[in-house]
Amino acid sequence: MIKIKGVYTGILLIALFTACKKNPVVPAVEAPEVSVGVPEDPNYQTVAASIEIFPVLEGAKFVWVNASKKAVTLKFKYTIDGINKETLVDNNVAANGTVTIPIFELTNFSVAISNTGSKLLTTRLMGVLPVQKPEAKLAKTGWTATASSEINNPDEELNGAMNIVDAVDIKSITNPSAPSFWQSDYNLDPIYPYPHWLIVDLKQAIKITKVGLNAHNDGNQGFTQFKIEGSVDGIGFTNIGGGTDKTFNPKITTEQVFAVSPATAIRYVKITLLLGSPYPCLGNFEAYARQ
Repeated sequence: MIKIKGVYTGILLIALFTACKKNPVVPAVEAPEVSVGVPEDPNYQTVAASIEIFPVLEGAKFVWVNASKKAVTLKFKYTIDGINKETLVDNNVAANGTVTIPIFELTNFSVAISNTGSKLLTTRLMGVLPVQKPEAKLAKTGWTATASSEINNPDEELNGAMNIVDAVDIKSITNPSAPSFWQSDYNLDPIYPYPHWLIVDLKQAIKITKVGLNAHNDGNQGFTQFKIEGSVDGIGFTNIGGGTDKTFNPKITTEQVFAVSPATAIRYVKITLLLGSPYPCLGNFEAYARQ
C-alpha cells in the first residue's frame, strides 16, 4: 500500500468510491382512489312487489303501496285493437297509489317501476279481463242491405235485401202470411250458384259481439252453411266469426245467434252463404254490442 502524505491510497480509493455511489430511489406508488358507490334506493322494488290489478267496468285498476312516499315512476304498456299504448304515472309519491286504464277485453300489461330518474327498474307482467257491459240488440234505424242478387220486382215478388233489416214482425208485401224476407234471384237459367252474399251497412262503426239471423218460414228455401265477415269501409272484409264457417238450420224460424269478435269497430257485416237450397232466403238480421 502506498502512503501519500501520510494517507494510505487504498483507504482514499474506498472513501472516493463510497462518496460517488448514489442511494437507490424507490418510486412512489399512488394508491388508487376508492369510489364509494351510492347504492340504488330499493324503494322501487318494494312498490313493484305491492302492485295488484283488479277488473272494473271496461277497465283495469292498478293499486300499489309506497310507504316511504319516495318518488317512483310507473309505465304501463299494453295493446288495444292492435295498437300499442302506454300510460305513464310519473314522480308518484302517494302512499297508496292507483290508476285505472280503459280496456274492453282480456288485456296483458307490462308494468315497469323505477325510482324517478333511475336507470334501474323492475318489470311486472299482469293481465285482466274487465267487467263488461251487458250485450244489447242494436236499433236498426237507417240500416241498409245489399245482396249478390235478389227478387225485387213489383210484377213478381218484393223480396229484396232490405227486408232483412226491417222489423222482424213486418209482413211480406207479396206474401202477407209470412214475415218479410230476402230471396236470391232464381229467374236465370241456370240460376245463380253459391256462394250468395248479403252486406248490411250499420251506418256507424261499432264493435259488435253477436249476429242474429232468422230463417224464412219455408224451411226448404234456406241455407245450411255460411261465414261472417266485417269491414270498416265496405271494400276489404275479414272473417269475424272465429275463422270457421257456421252452421244454420233453415227449419228454425226463431233467431239463431252467432258470436263474432271483430278486431276493431266495423261498419259493414257480410253474410256469405256457402251451401243450401238452390234458391236461398233469409228472413231477418240483427246485431248486438255492449252499450
